[in-house]
Amino acid sequence: MKDLDEMLERWAHDGLITFEQARAIEEVETKRTVRAGSTPALAEVVAYAGAMCLLSGAFVIASRIWPGFSEVEQLLLLGLGTILLWAGGWWIRKDSRPALQRLATGLWFLSVGGAGWLATAVADHLLDHDGNSLFVGISISLYAGALYLKRRTSLQQIALAAGVAHLCAGLSAGLGQETDWLGAFLWIGGAAWIVLAHAEILTPRRTAYAMGALGMLAGSEAIAIEFFESTEWWGLALGLISSAVLLYLSIAFKEMMLLGFGTAGLFVFLIQVIGEYLADGLGGPLSFFVAGMLLLILALVTMRLRNRVATH
Repeated sequence: MKDLDEMLERWAHDGLITFEQARAIEEVETKRTVRAGSTPALAEVVAYAGAMCLLSGAFVIASRIWPGFSEVEQLLLLGLGTILLWAGGWWIRKDSRPALQRLATGLWFLSVGGAGWLATAVADHLLDHDGNSLFVGISISLYAGALYLKRRTSLQQIALAAGVAHLCAGLSAGLGQETDWLGAFLWIGGAAWIVLAHAEILTPRRTAYAMGALGMLAGSEAIAIEFFESTEWWGLALGLISSAVLLYLSIAFKEMMLLGFGTAGLFVFLIQVIGEYLADGLGGPLSFFVAGMLLLILALVTMRLRNRVATH
């Protein structure tokens, strides 16, 4: 504030602003500084730690007494908790103080978890088993999507991604138990997430890129696990291709997040390919030798790609 006072006084003497304007600017900035400092960082950390302790205790207590409630009471309690979390975030959402902005985001994020728990309880009590996953996925996706449209933050986007993942599980379950389509749905959802992020429909973009890359890699891994003991190999191949695509996109989009996920995915799927197809015969020594060579190559490629991303 001392530097600001000196600049205002100098500008007023130079005729750039009037002395009345200088006093008005000083009053506004003083009030803003007081508001910004009203919630010290340490106090905010202590508040969040206290809230986590409270929620943890409440969860343990609820888990022990929950079976004693009737179905109607359970639904009412879950609905009330979700509404309170949503109402708290709605009430403070327009406050300009950063601490309260973060609190509003956190409350709405927790309310998505409450809505998912409520949807699960409704499905268990009112629907047959086959429709549970799909109902829960649709419910979470719609509610989290509505909150995300009102508040485009990373936490709300993560909540929306969790809802879409539940929706993928529900769609997979709806197709029957003989064929598991979860991996394919996750991969498609992840690819779509990256496209929407690049088009700036999903923001923050870095969070969207992370969610999309995670969906593609998790989907590939789910396919690989599903068919791992059969003659099918396309899950691992899809994982390697997806990782390579993420590395390419990290250069095209100049995004370090995609580079990190692409590198990690390539490492994971290469190790699985080595273990699946190079484990016979020489076994361990050959696998370790090949893995070491691949890791060295991967490290060199990663450093070169990182430099290209950073310089573009």
